[in-house]
Amino acid sequence: MTDLLYERQGAYAQGHDDACKEHAQLMVDAGIMTPEKAAELFKVPKKEILPRNR
Repeated sequence: MTDLLYERQGAYAQGHDDACKEHAQLMVDAGIMTPEKAAELFKVPKKEILPRNR
């Protein structure tokens, strides 16, 4: 049973990380934040956020 709980918690953490990355990218795409600021605010690696296409 503990393995199932461990897997569930890991999946939740991964989903949370993915959501933070997605929100950061949306802020950059909308022109609200720079990639650097979004990475800092959402606590994701800067290299995972792509600069906005102009």
